[in-house]
Amino acid sequence: MRRNFTAVAVICALFTILVPTRFAEAKTLKMYIPNAYVKESQQAQGFQAAVDQIKKDTDGRVAIKIYYGGQLCGSYEDAIDECRNGTIDLAATWPTKKYDKRFDLLNLPCFAPLGYKQYGEIMFSKNSIVPDFMNKVMTEVGVTSIGGFPECYTTYSFAKGKRPKDFNGFNKKNRSLRVPGMPPYRDAAAAMGYQTVTMDSSEMWNAMQTGQVDGGAASPLEECWFLGRDIVKHIDYNKFCCPPTWIICNNELWASFSADDQKAIIKNFYDSSMKVLANLEKKEAEYMANFKKIGTEIHTYSDEEIYKLHTELRKKVWPNYYEAIGEEFLRKLDKQVSAMKP
Repeated sequence: MRRNFTAVAVICALFTILVPTRFAEAKTLKMYIPNAYVKESQQAQGFQAAVDQIKKDTDGRVAIKIYYGGQLCGSYEDAIDECRNGTIDLAATWPTKKYDKRFDLLNLPCFAPLGYKQYGEIMFSKNSIVPDFMNKVMTEVGVTSIGGFPECYTTYSFAKGKRPKDFNGFNKKNRSLRVPGMPPYRDAAAAMGYQTVTMDSSEMWNAMQTGQVDGGAASPLEECWFLGRDIVKHIDYNKFCCPPTWIICNNELWASFSADDQKAIIKNFYDSSMKVLANLEKKEAEYMANFKKIGTEIHTYSDEEIYKLHTELRKKVWPNYYEAIGEEFLRKLDKQVSAMKP
């Protein structure tokens, strides 16, 4: 009887030790997303859907909490440093030349004049040269690349009465535009005839409201709606830029995941990104309708007009980045973009 009791005690002790190890709640990982993504945005919802499914597919081993509104670090420009140092675990960010000049690739104008199907082909498909290029640069910078996540087309938005006389063409506009701290935005706006003022997105709406600048470049319709609809009265829907955020992970953390968990993370972020991409055109039509209801002017282009404008703007801007990104690479990419015609 005593022997049986001892055996039971040993089994219970082993159960006590082993079971918590197998079923213990995983440490919740911290993920940064930029302050432009409010919870209601389709990108934020897409990220949330991905991390929810990752937790299910890894049986809770990989649990990720998203921090909205740039809560984890100063700005998107700091995210790579924070992730590299392990202060945050994962991030969706717009990488900048602060870390490597080649990151300007994502901010070049006129990747996809013909819509989101073309955008998907250029930025996310296996036939594109962009994903492998970005993965290589991220590795050299010191973080693990998980992949891109689609962004809406950016616009040029203007306060009441501040629109230029003509949106189209490269004539002098006599209007000032806020641009983010990425040179391609500045170069594109300058080529279009605007004066440019560099400032963070968090300062832009107040600057437009107070007259410090006439308008802003780089804000998608969704951001204009959620953060600036009381300020924006004129929108040039020129499709110049649609830089994806890039999802990254701390190297040591990534190495700690099993191969199956790594696959689950990559797969679910990719699957969610494709769902968001498929819905972007529909969502933009909704935002356009909402803006028109409140009297906001939206200037659009025919496919032929936008194709011609983008072709000319690429000729003016892209050669500025041959040295930093690689002339052969950019010529090859330009050929891929140009091959898709209206």
